[in-house]
Amino acid sequence: MSDNPLEQFINKKAKRAVEYREIIEEMMVDYSAYNYAESTLLGILEFIDEEDNITDAQVQAVKNIRKKPSEGYGR
Repeated sequence: MSDNPLEQFINKKAKRAVEYREIIEEMMVDYSAYNYAESTLLGILEFIDEEDNITDAQVQAVKNIRKKPSEGYGR
């Protein structure tokens, strides 16, 4: 691991982006649960791919969507 604080910060951000990319991809597989948020999730994935980063607001959006699957899902 680098001793450069900037490099450490960038690596931490990239690691979080990879983690959330995996979470979103899992959510997209479960289409019936999260289809209502498809455009939001795809937009976040696109941002992650372009920036190798995810914002705090995007993280919160993913968490909120994940907590609320579609009405009737799992019944």
